[in-house]
Amino acid sequence: MRNGDNLAAGSISLFGGFQIARENGGPVWLTGKRGPAILAYLARCPGMAATRERLADLLWSESDSEHSRNSLRQTLSVLRRDLAGAGLDIIRSGRELIGLKHDAVRVDVEDFETGLSARSAQELETALSLYTGPFLDGLYLGSNAFDDWAAAERERLLGRALGSFERLARLVDAEAGVALADRILAMEPTREESYRLKMELLVACGQRDRALRTFEACRNVLKKELGVDVSPETRAFWQSLQSAPGKSSNMQPANGVPAGQRFGRPTISVGDFVNLTGKRGDDFFARGLVHDITTALSEVADYVVLSAIPPMDKNSPGEEARTPGLVRARYVLSGSIQRSGDGLRVNVQLVDAAGGHNVWAQKFDSHSENTLEVQDRIAQSVVLAVSLELQLTNWKVRDKSPPGSPEVRRLVNEALMKYFEMTRHSLLAGVELAVKALAIAPENARAKRTLSILTSMGVAFGALPRDQGQIEYALELAEAAVRAVPDDEIARCILSFALESSGRIDEAIAECQYAISLNPSYPSGHGDISMLFALRGQVSEALREANEAIRLGTHDVIDFWRHHGLVVALFAGGDDRRALEVARRVVRTKPGFVRGALYWAAAASATGNNEEASRAIHHCLSQLPHLNLGNVCPGFMPRYVQDDHHDRFLKMLSRAGLPSS
Repeated sequence: MRNGDNLAAGSISLFGGFQIARENGGPVWLTGKRGPAILAYLARCPGMAATRERLADLLWSESDSEHSRNSLRQTLSVLRRDLAGAGLDIIRSGRELIGLKHDAVRVDVEDFETGLSARSAQELETALSLYTGPFLDGLYLGSNAFDDWAAAERERLLGRALGSFERLARLVDAEAGVALADRILAMEPTREESYRLKMELLVACGQRDRALRTFEACRNVLKKELGVDVSPETRAFWQSLQSAPGKSSNMQPANGVPAGQRFGRPTISVGDFVNLTGKRGDDFFARGLVHDITTALSEVADYVVLSAIPPMDKNSPGEEARTPGLVRARYVLSGSIQRSGDGLRVNVQLVDAAGGHNVWAQKFDSHSENTLEVQDRIAQSVVLAVSLELQLTNWKVRDKSPPGSPEVRRLVNEALMKYFEMTRHSLLAGVELAVKALAIAPENARAKRTLSILTSMGVAFGALPRDQGQIEYALELAEAAVRAVPDDEIARCILSFALESSGRIDEAIAECQYAISLNPSYPSGHGDISMLFALRGQVSEALREANEAIRLGTHDVIDFWRHHGLVVALFAGGDDRRALEVARRVVRTKPGFVRGALYWAAAASATGNNEEASRAIHHCLSQLPHLNLGNVCPGFMPRYVQDDHHDRFLKMLSRAGLPSS
């Protein structure tokens, strides 16, 4: 072992692939793929440490406990040897924990995420320069647990990068913003909101003609890649340009567009929290709470956060500077704090500045003397609630089910956020949270429907076994939620999904139709019924509903599910080439969604892409080794109602290489 004084610090790069290097030297070459996988995972763990059991399960999920622990020991031995040969001493280990030494390693993703909370354009640009490519690009182990985790991180970090590039485009001058919009579209060519951003910036530059051409490019890409038309927002902006040909030079620049005219991602401003008690010490608590909420919200890529932190002295310079941020934001979050003895109450509300109405409000009571603990708890609860409420607002849905006590509400919100991550591990974690919520409030309809959808989706992802008990329990929960709140379109769609899992297609369609009658703008209703129509062989109806669902819910967290419904319909209709294109998109978005990968395999086989079809089957079997022609459909997934559709699907899977038993 080398002397500690001769050992160097290292840097780990996870963007664009995996690379480790000495801080003052060249790259370090490691043996195999699992050593880099261990370092990558530890670099992203809280405290840069994980248990040996977790690492063994993650990297050798197909082996039993004894073999996986033995494989881990061997891999760690080789990894330490490789690192020591390069003069690096970055691994710390104990009886149960393996970790990285914080002071001996620097990680690009950590610097990237820290830098995204910057307020200045220069600091944000520095952080974004670290994003040199997809997270762990090309590092694929064939271990479904690790590959699922890497895919989820890859998708999350891409979303953060794209959202932050859009934020930067609004902070810099319009010409530089156009260049950034082009970069975003090179990373994600079907991102409609980035086309709108580019149009907005071009108008600010006085280039109306280019803005109109950008609209045409957007429409063509969406039609070709997704089979959908542009959204009403994009079309409305295009029409405004056509109807006012001489006014482009008078339109406000991107950074000054009022809330009602902003066509990029929604903006949210965190205003001050009023100290109703009047004690000066509580001013510091209020200010810290605003900081914590702003930081936590900034980590969410779905919207741009405009901070409006108030100065401690109301007469100090900068008091007026915060007002423009509040005016520009689409949503304004503010609140108040009040003490009574040892008790503390914090009220928070989210207002739609454009519409002038409350979106969400909640109160938090605490008796904790640890103010930092209170700040953290409230900030995280606010982020969960705001993220979900803005998602529902985007869908034009108001949740009609009673939320329950603050603790039940927190658990359900956390469970839903795990649901939206849509990986096998996140779905299992969501089930645990929903079970806890239901244990506290056994009659809470929101907790019941949440546990129902997590159970049904857990079966769909292979996280839970497809046994009759699981399916019946999900159905029982969904039926109870609908009985409690009959006009809840969310509960109706969840009941429809549980009925679909039970093979009761006609009843599932009836529930979706009821949900759509309650709220024609709810994308999940249209998306779910498109899948059901496709399974029943009603191809034209399925295609119409799938395209409507995609239009209403473009680029949200479950967009992949609606595209999967489109694939099921296209395959049933015999449009195999188009089915293959969309199936590829589904798998790129959700590699852990095996149902999507099975249609990828079938469509590739049907179009004669035999090598791709074989690769798709290998991808499926690496995650669910027990899959075969006898248990895939029905069994793992629902079957087409019409025998010719069902037989053709199985024939293509057989040709692609799915085992017969």
